[in-house]
This record gives sequence, C-alpha cells and structure tokens, in this order.
Amino acid sequence: MTDNNNMPLLLDSDMSGMDQPPMQVDLNGVDDLFGDTDPLSLPSRPPSRRLRRRLDELRGRGCCQGLAWSKGGTIASITQGGQSLELRYLRANPRDANWELSESKVVTPWQNLNGGPVVHLSWGPASSELAVIDAVGRVLLLNFNSDLNRPLISRRWDGDAIDDLQTIVGTYWLNQLPANSRFYPTYCPAVKSAKGTDYTFENSGVPTMGPNHPNPTKSAFICVTTNGLLKMFWNQNNNKAEETTLELESATSADDLITHAAVAIAFSTPKSDNPQNVPPGGNVLSPSLGKRHVAVTSWFQTGICESPLDASMSKISHIEMLPAHFDFQTKQWSPIVVITVRSFVPEPNSPYGQEVQSIIDRWELLTDQKQTVHPAFERLGARRNSVGSTPPATARLKKLDSIIVNKIVMGINVLSFGKILSFYYNDGTVEYRDRFTMHELYREVNLDRIYSILEAGFNQSGEPSCLQMAFSPANYSLVQMYEDGQIKWHNIEYTLGDPATISDGHLSAVIAACAMSTAAATNNNSNIDDVLAVARKFPNRDLQIMRITVDYSEDVPHDHLIRNQHLQFCFSIFNHLGWSGEFNARHFRSKLSTLALSLRNTVILVSLASSAPSAVRAASSPLDEPEVVNSLAGCARWSIDFLGWLCDALFCLLDDTKFMSFLNQANQPQQLVNMTRYLNAKNEIALHLILCSSTRNLISAVCRRVGLLDGYALRALAWYSGRPEITDPSTSRHVALHAAYRKVHRYTSSALIKADEFDKFLATLAVDIRSAYGASLGPLAEREAQKAAKNPPTPNQNPNAPKPDRVKEARQHCELNMLLVHPPPPSFLAVITKLFRQDLMGFRASVDIAKLYFADYHILEIIDTPEALEDRKKRGMNVDMFRRIEISKQAQVPWRRCSRCGNIMEDLTSVNNKPGMIFLLAQQRTCCCGGRLALLP
Repeated sequence: MTDNNNMPLLLDSDMSGMDQPPMQVDLNGVDDLFGDTDPLSLPSRPPSRRLRRRLDELRGRGCCQGLAWSKGGTIASITQGGQSLELRYLRANPRDANWELSESKVVTPWQNLNGGPVVHLSWGPASSELAVIDAVGRVLLLNFNSDLNRPLISRRWDGDAIDDLQTIVGTYWLNQLPANSRFYPTYCPAVKSAKGTDYTFENSGVPTMGPNHPNPTKSAFICVTTNGLLKMFWNQNNNKAEETTLELESATSADDLITHAAVAIAFSTPKSDNPQNVPPGGNVLSPSLGKRHVAVTSWFQTGICESPLDASMSKISHIEMLPAHFDFQTKQWSPIVVITVRSFVPEPNSPYGQEVQSIIDRWELLTDQKQTVHPAFERLGARRNSVGSTPPATARLKKLDSIIVNKIVMGINVLSFGKILSFYYNDGTVEYRDRFTMHELYREVNLDRIYSILEAGFNQSGEPSCLQMAFSPANYSLVQMYEDGQIKWHNIEYTLGDPATISDGHLSAVIAACAMSTAAATNNNSNIDDVLAVARKFPNRDLQIMRITVDYSEDVPHDHLIRNQHLQFCFSIFNHLGWSGEFNARHFRSKLSTLALSLRNTVILVSLASSAPSAVRAASSPLDEPEVVNSLAGCARWSIDFLGWLCDALFCLLDDTKFMSFLNQANQPQQLVNMTRYLNAKNEIALHLILCSSTRNLISAVCRRVGLLDGYALRALAWYSGRPEITDPSTSRHVALHAAYRKVHRYTSSALIKADEFDKFLATLAVDIRSAYGASLGPLAEREAQKAAKNPPTPNQNPNAPKPDRVKEARQHCELNMLLVHPPPPSFLAVITKLFRQDLMGFRASVDIAKLYFADYHILEIIDTPEALEDRKKRGMNVDMFRRIEISKQAQVPWRRCSRCGNIMEDLTSVNNKPGMIFLLAQQRTCCCGGRLALLP
C-alpha cells in the first residue's frame, strides 16, 4: 500500500527537480479565459463536528453560554465536561506593563453536581454577580466583590429541585438604577470641530425605564424554565436571599416544552404608609409577579425576503427581546422588537453544494390596535338603533423583513441601551447593526462624527473555528472559545497605519473615541482595562479630559477632594499610561499620579479607621486592634518619608542654578515654558505637586492625618503609662496594641519634616496662589459683572437657573493645564519666585539638610534613577499598598495584585478575622488606582 502522508504532491519541489523551487501558479485572470465575470473561489469548508454539536446545543436550550465577561473584568468559562469554572482577567504584565490575558484559575465552588454539569453563565449588571446554572436548572449565585478571581457564594443551589422540567431556557437581570435615577447620561457622538484638530461631544441621556431593583446597589436574577415557570431570585435590603415564582404556561406534553425565552418584566414594591420615617433601603420588599398574554405569531407570515430554506421553528438558536426606545427628536417610544435566529447547515454527506445560512427574523409589537366591527352587525335585529360598545384595544406582532447571512450566527449582544445589535459568527467575524433598519454599522472610517471606536480606524474580529465569544464591558476586545477548548483574547486593531507614526488628525480621533468610551464606562461603573490597552499603543499625548473638577484653589473641605472619583479615574489613567513596568522609570505624569493616588488612599484609610460606623465600633473599634494600628503606623511612616522626599526635592531645585535662572520676571510666559520643559526633562515633579491645587490639598490632608495619628498615639501611651500592670507581657492582652502605638509615636516624633509645620508652609503658598488668581482674573470678573448688569434676565428666564462662572472656568483651565504638565499661568511666576527666594529658604533653615539628603526613601518606590531601580530589583521586596511595609513571598501569605498598575498587598482576610480589620479590608476592594485586585497563585 502507498503511504498517502508521504506521497509527493504535484508541483512540489520533489517533482519539479531537486534544486528547483516549487512552481508558482497564479490564478489571477484565469476567469477571463472562460469569459466569467465572477472570480473563481474554492467551496467553503464544511462545518466541523464540534460546530454542529454547538449548534445543536443552541437549538436545544436557550441557555448554554459557557463564556461570559463581567462589567468588573472577570472572564468566566465552563470547562469541558461542565465540572468546574475557569476564571481569567486582563492584566498589565508587571515586567513591561503590556496587557495580556491572565492564566486561568480553576474553581469549583460547590460540593456536588447532582443536577448534572454546568451549562450556562450569566453576569449581572452590578459587575460582581454571576449566575451559574446546571443541566436541570439549579441556580448558584456567586459574588466577586473582593477579587477578580475569588468568588463567594451568595446563594446555594442545594435546595433546588432536581427536575428536568426545571431546565432554564431564558434569563434576565434587572438593571441597576443610575446615579441620576431619571436617565443614563451619554456622550455620543464625538464631532470634529471646524478647526479639525479637536472634538466636542454631544451630551444626551437615555431615560430609565426599568425594570429596576428598588435598592440601587442590588439587582435580581430572573429565569424561565422549560415547563413555563418564571423564577425570580432576589435579596432583601438586609441581604436575605428570597425567591418568587409565577406559572406562565402549563406544559402537559413534550411538544409544549419551551426551548427558548426572552424576558421583559416589571418590578413593583409596596408603598410605605409613612415613608419619611423609613431609612433608605429600610423597606421590606415584597415583589409580586403578574402575567398578560399580549400576542401570538407564527412562521407562516410571508415577507419579501422569506428564505426558501425556512422550514420550521425547530431550527431556532437565539431569541432576543429589545425594549422600547425613546426618541428625543420625535418624543415618541419605538415598539418592542422580538428577534430570532435560525441557522441551517448542510447534512454531512449531502450531495448538494449547499452553503451554511442564518436567518434573522424580526417582529414589532404594535399595541393599541383598535378593533373595528363591520357595520352590518349594527343593523341586526333589535340592536339596530342601539350603540355598540367599543371593542378593547389589542396588540399584535408585525413581521418585518428578514435578514439572511451566509454564516452561522453564534451569538447576539444588545448594546447602546437597545439601539445597536452585534452578531458574531462561526468564522470569528463581528457585525454591528442598527436596531431599527438592521443596516450594518461601523464598516467605514468616519472621523467627522464618531459613534464607535471602529469608526476611528479600528477593526474588530477574532479567528475562525469559533464556538463561543464574549465581549469586554467597553466592547474594545473579545475572548473566543475555539473548537479545541482554548480561550484567546483579541483586542481591536488599528488599520490606518502604524500607531507610533500616526498623524495628529488621526490621533485626535483615536483620543476622542477613547474618551467617549471611557466616559460611558465611568457612568456605568464598567471596567476600562482594554481601553487602556489600546491607548498604550499610541503616543502619550494629552488626553481628552471631559468635565472633571480639578480646581481646589479655594478653601474647601478635603472631603470634597477625596470623594471626587472622576479625578481618581483621571489619575489612574495617567498613572498607567506612563508606567513601563515595576523596574522601569515612570513618565512625569505617571510619577505625579501614582503619588496622588497613594496620598488619597492614605487619607481614606486613616479617616475610616478613626471614624468607623457605630455598628463596627460596637463590636470592636479599629483603633483598639493591633493589626489596624500597625497598618496605620505604616501609613504614618510612608507619609513622613514622602514629606521628607518632597522637601529634599524642593531644596535641590533651590540649589539648581539653571532652574533658579528661570525665575526672571522678564518675558514671563517664555520663562515658565522653559522651566516646565526643564522639569519635564529632569522628570522632577516636586514643584507641580505643590502648585496643582488638587495634589497640594491631598498633601495637606495627609499632614493633618499624621497629626491625628500622633494625637491618638500620645493619648494611648499616656493611658498605658499609668497602668504598668497592663503592659506586662505575661499577663496582658494589650501588649501588641501598646507596641503598635509606640511604633506610631516613634515615626511621628522622629520625623525630619514636621507635618504641622509643612502644612502651614502649604497654607502660605495657597494664599499666594489665590491672590495671583484674583489679580489675573479680576478683569474677567469685572467684565462678566458689567455684562450681567447690561443684560438683566428676561421674565421668561428662570431666576434660579445656574449661571456660568467664567472666573471659575478659567481657574479650572489653568489647574488642568498644570496637571497635564503645561506651563503655569503667567501670574504664577511671581508666586514661584517668592516660594523659592523667600518661603522655602526660611523653611529650610529649620531642617537638618544633611539627614534629609541621606535619608532612605525606598519605601516610596518613586526614585527612578538606574541605580535605585537596580537596587529595588536586587532586594526582591515589594511595598504593601495597604500597610505600607515591605513584604516578600517568604511570609507564606497570599498576595493580591492590581490588574492595572501592579500594586501588591497581602491577603489579610485569610489570616485576620477581627471586625475592625475586616471593615477596613472591605473598603479595599479595589486598588488605590481604581483597578481591580486579583489573588495571585
């Protein structure tokens, strides 16, 4: 017999001659030999066995999604055989900060699988709830509040019935109420300005139409079983798990069983008799479910695009229900739309050359259809002169034109609050279609009016042999499950050239599209890690900053700054884009941002420990737990070292002849430009830290927290000094707490820079800056006052309507420019001159310069000279971002790492169960940069 594997093929090199290359055959133009106008093409590859099996799964049950991506960033998948889950996430590699898919972590958060294998996954809108469903419809709810890859069980399925008639065929999660309960804000599209160099965003909103859980922090999971039972799993305000059911249909035979379902439901809560006395979230919820048969349709409605292969509804693989959509232009609601997909594949041994095909059918739900009665009925008998009653209004499903594609639809996603549909196919391609016209979207580049990142020159697709696909929260990337079970991540790719040499016009479009997506993600509390992965590929130019408050030059409480989550979001982006790995130097904005985020986190930690809620203090005050006080001691040491490093950097600038030469009052704008370029080249951020009002106020807040900790330590030590018997190591449980407070006092009392004195120094600088703003913006304020006097409000205008504050807007612009490393306003030159030639010299007179210069600041991880980076690498130590101490793997305590910035902290939840520490750790669900934490193996 001949070995077919070794048989030489025609035109191979072995047949064409020993030393001759294989013959190249060019098929271009061969069609013209036969007069054909269409190019020749090889027949498509027939569907594989695994693809047919997957299609049978989609037809057999409406819930068989084995790959899902949460809003928080966790990618969950079902292993082959359905015996366990695999958890992944995107992470910035600590070596070079490039993004990649993490290694999988296999978890089995159940004791048994009596109901068969796991078949379906569904993430909730709260970014941390995952519904896991097995083959008989049992529901397990997991919570990922703590880490990306560590679930906690919030509902067990042990009490669910093991019954095939309970198999789930349709699921739905109630939406969460937005911060503004009336509408969801949107910033779309991005419109190019007349200059062609920047973009503006059209602000609008999408009305909230529910259904929603009454508690804005919660949702509810709804599902439909194959025998027509509607189930709702929900939690009371006290987190007690509840379940509500409703029978929709009564299945009496196998032909009556439901295979697919799409859900639309309303949520009702009883009104309190005295709502003013009920605290927020204090109502006892008692939801009720109701049903109403609306309309029925069949496949036999004819249409101009009906396919001849439309044989039966047994081919249905997907069903979706799109909610009504409000059009702000017409002030009308569009009807509900029902979408189904039927896919057809040729038989394995069919002699006919059939192609695979998917048919997308659509129906509109038209309501208030008035019924009319023929006039002849009014003339019958005795009722000739009577007035007939008006028949009630009805609803019907109107068949729309079908869409036919020569691919197999493997999944549907609903985007943009129901306005956009995305279809992904077995060949790895993705299509976006308009909900109303079903026209394809984002196929061409459109830099004038950008609705999607794809219109800015990007392409989104996967690879062939795709069985399942899941999209990121920002829709910038996707993960695929292939026929061999592998899972790969694909980010969008830029198609208009090399990102490193991109033109300014194209770069402005990319930045605008990323800003638009980032703003949407911020409002929806969604993860943006893949947006940052795209942004890293382009030159690190100024970001498109939307409405973020950065002006804190006025004397405002520090709480306003700490609660500014948008500013934290901005710092987080700067921090990541200028980071190149843990042993590489950071860029200017990244250095400034990482310190700002650490300062903010320190203020929050000390504030929470010192003002814990009464419920926590009732069990144990955090300040009475040695573990908490030791963590605060680490924060005190880090803060004191930071103040020392900051003063040392400012003193070095004071001795820098070139820098001091810029403090020349002649040609102020150019001097400030040259000074900013010089500091940027040196990567010296100390001056910007105290000039920007946001970071200056963060430093001031840290100074006051250090004073607060020192006061606590003095009071504790004074209490212990009068009770020597309590501190006896052999008899007292207070030994560890006493030692912790002594550590705090040792750090604060030996500080080279006294926090209260430096806070006064910053206060003097803040007064000078306010005076400079007042002098430079005074004429603007006068012009605005004169304009308001000449143009009084008309009677039709609302006198209470907010008026634009041009002075405040000007200050905001100046502060934002300094954060973006632009030169300060010209009026700041006098402030900086006074700072270095008067205030700083007077402050240095009270400081030991030698000790400050030779002090060790490695705990800050901010010194990025080659020698410092090499020393940090050799030590092999990391700084715990929570306790601010050096840690190593030798401690045998698990680590948690930020997926975005690489920060490390020990997993203290596994070794500490005291209420005060648990309370503080619960607030540390995310990194100080806002990125999610993951448990390291």
